Amino acid sequence: MLQLILGFFVILIIIAAVRILDTAISKNIPRQSRFEDDEEDEIFADIPDKTKNNQKFYKSLARSNRFILNDLFNIHPGNSQLGEYGEFLTFKEIVNLSQGLDFYYKILGNIYIGVKTEIDMVWIHETGIYVFESKNYSGWIFGNLNSKNWCKTMPRKKEFFYNPVKQNEGHIKAIQRILGNNYPYYSIIVFSERCELKDVPENSSDRIILKRNSLSTVIRRKINSSQRVLSPEQIDALYNRLSSFNNNSVYIQQKHNDYVKMRQEQGRKPTLVDDDDLPF
Repeated sequence: MLQLILGFFVILIIIAAVRILDTAISKNIPRQSRFEDDEEDEIFADIPDKTKNNQKFYKSLARSNRFILNDLFNIHPGNSQLGEYGEFLTFKEIVNLSQGLDFYYKILGNIYIGVKTEIDMVWIHETGIYVFESKNYSGWIFGNLNSKNWCKTMPRKKEFFYNPVKQNEGHIKAIQRILGNNYPYYSIIVFSERCELKDVPENSSDRIILKRNSLSTVIRRKINSSQRVLSPEQIDALYNRLSSFNNNSVYIQQKHNDYVKMRQEQGRKPTLVDDDDLPF
């Protein structure tokens, strides 16, 4: 009898928790109301339909992402998914900062060029091609342009990771093999707001190293001070060319993971670009 009573109370608690969660979600996840429609129309009043619809499309992708509840309620996604979660947060920031600006763009994530090069995110924008490397790390970050490895330190712990500047330079070279060298490329290295960039290289005209909580301000300033070099039609063409390497098959992803694991076991960093591995 006692077990039945306890079971009944457990069910009531579960029902109450579900209702609380549903209420919280409905309050926090943006929903399209007539008021929001009017507000959105005002934001996009002077923007061409193609640009406006594109921005709304990426906004809907951000809202429907599987990490949206982690973001809204600050829920840790688990150590195995920290990297993917960081990439989502970077994607969301880029989508949000683009809202209402008269710029057309396309975004590609998880690009595999062969089995040796994985690129977190590429933002093809009217002002150029922005290549993102996301480092969802905590601790103090130290590194310079020419060193092989950078260091992150935490209390009683020190870890080394491959120089992300060199890493992203390799990513850009791989993309240039596909898209060509006739466009400006920018390397954007994004660290978590949970870390402290203690001693890292200064930013340059084509390279930015920053924490995610300053991404919107810095990138908005960058695009507003840059010339438009790509038309929407050119952006679509570049996107279509690169999209064949986006979200590749599970087989390619597994081969890439096996390759990285093998190189790590050998005590070597995966090569940045290998001509023999490029599929053309």
